[in-house]
Amino acid sequence: MENGNRKELLHHVLMFPWLAHGHISPFLELSMRLAGRGITVSFCSTPSNINSIKRTLQSHDDGETALNSINLVELPLPLVDGLGPSHETTASLPPHLMPLLKKAFDSLETSFGMLLQRLSPDCVIHDFLQPWTSPVASKFGIPSLTFVPCSAVVVAYFLCAVKGKDSEQVTVEDLINPLDFPSSSTVRLHQFEALQTLNMYKRNRETGISDCERLQGCANKCSAIAVKTFPEIEGKFLRLLESLTGKHVVALGPLLTKQPSSNASEQDSKCLAWLDRQKRSSVVFVSFGTEYFLSKDQIEEIALGLEASEQSFMWVLRFPQGPEGNVNDQQRRVSASLSAGFEERMKVKGIVVSGWAPQMKILRHPSTGGFMTHCGWSSVMEGMSAGLPLIALPMQLDQPLNARLVAGDLKVAIEVRKGSDGRLDRNEIERALRIAMVEEEGLQLRMNAKHMGEIMMAKSEEERGLDLLVEEIETLVGKRNNVFRRDSNIISMEAA
Repeated sequence: MENGNRKELLHHVLMFPWLAHGHISPFLELSMRLAGRGITVSFCSTPSNINSIKRTLQSHDDGETALNSINLVELPLPLVDGLGPSHETTASLPPHLMPLLKKAFDSLETSFGMLLQRLSPDCVIHDFLQPWTSPVASKFGIPSLTFVPCSAVVVAYFLCAVKGKDSEQVTVEDLINPLDFPSSSTVRLHQFEALQTLNMYKRNRETGISDCERLQGCANKCSAIAVKTFPEIEGKFLRLLESLTGKHVVALGPLLTKQPSSNASEQDSKCLAWLDRQKRSSVVFVSFGTEYFLSKDQIEEIALGLEASEQSFMWVLRFPQGPEGNVNDQQRRVSASLSAGFEERMKVKGIVVSGWAPQMKILRHPSTGGFMTHCGWSSVMEGMSAGLPLIALPMQLDQPLNARLVAGDLKVAIEVRKGSDGRLDRNEIERALRIAMVEEEGLQLRMNAKHMGEIMMAKSEEERGLDLLVEEIETLVGKRNNVFRRDSNIISMEAA
């Protein structure tokens, strides 16, 4: 049967992401695109995440259709000493509990196997933090793909650093100058960042495995790898990743979130109404993601840098959810964290938003002219697709490498320089803001950013990536079916 020029597909894919919003959101976007191509999609996560996903799907303009397009499957975490039953996601999770959350997640192995028996999917698409997923799927003859919701350069960089070594043997020098990583690239970690990143190569006492070994295990055991990127910006790193893993790597495109155009919340309306009153391309949008929370010192330096830059701004400031867990609690903490008089002095020039804001709508608003970001990969993709110059202020994990990619290799960002110990400096923040937004020195940067937006919004790139993924799924399912037919023939011959 034909649907346009595409065949109606009857394969069943099970999606299984890690428990963080920055992973679940790209998995959900990919799920919706696969469902739109006729593939049956089941999405597996913990009950609290599934409830959040339901609300996300219901908020779409055609909420009922979105909900019906994906089969949402709850998989409760087993109890682990020291981890409360409410901790089913990384949202507002205290950092010291992260190893226990991973331990609980790893304990799902048996339950996941039972789920595969019940659902009998044709293929599993899983995250890069659960190396046990592929072996469990293979027991039932089910092929698996690892979906990487971060940049190809990050995965390649981390794998190069451990090349030929045990994870525990990786040094700071390995992380500053990783083996076989392209010397033509500006992507490198600074020493203070390498010291922080070293933790991902150390085996955790609770789980007995390092995060790097999780990544290696997934890459080694899966049938293929899919990455949220596209060849025009990461071609050489995609090829490097194929060389390092020996696996076919599919670039899926940016998988940008489709935020609803209706049912806007009061917070949405407040943000957009404020932007409507500003001059074209005059506002810097400032946001550091959903799971990194600034220290008091960092807030102070950013605030004073914004003020000194004399640029209009919208700053989304978040805190871990407190006992009250409501908007008023967040607003009180915002006011308490800012220096006395800041909001009063800035009431004409800027606005500080507590909690959540409609990021894609803000980035695409005509008044927005720049994006100060922590350089989480989804935020980078969203900022680049809007054609905005990025003011890169990375904080942790993959963010410094993403910042070097967009600032050094792609030249669509200016990175805020930090001290040798990673401290923020209000003067450097002011400098980066002025270059990105108004100064002659940043003219080429702004032109590069606009051109990048035009490239990224070409729908053909994402369509091509999804075509390649569907072909990969069909190939893997076809191989699986051939094995079943061969084994059935052998059994029939033996019976005869």
